[in-house]
Amino acid sequence: MTEIKYPDGFEKIACPAEKTIVLIGNKWTLLIIRELVIANGPLRYNEIAKSLKKISSRTLSSRLKNLVNYGIVEKNIIDDSPIKVEYSLTEKGQELYKVTQPMADWSEKWHDI
Repeated sequence: MTEIKYPDGFEKIACPAEKTIVLIGNKWTLLIIRELVIANGPLRYNEIAKSLKKISSRTLSSRLKNLVNYGIVEKNIIDDSPIKVEYSLTEKGQELYKVTQPMADWSEKWHDI
């Protein structure tokens, strides 16, 4: 496993909820995690991009790199011709379902328009 690299100042954050928000608290990061949860297996970059139609390539690359650095997503390079890159949730990432599913349940209860 690669070394986990957290954002600068992360170790100084005392609140566990704030730490979680720093790592996954933006729109695209949560949606990438959602797609990997739904897939229940590895996805290639283009599959993620296709499912998140409005995300820019630069943003997707950046978010995936961060998720890999945080130990939430694993990047698997398959030495084939052409080279294939797949992304999947680590055990740490899979446990985020326990966080994201209650958020979805709350939204369905209060925002079912």
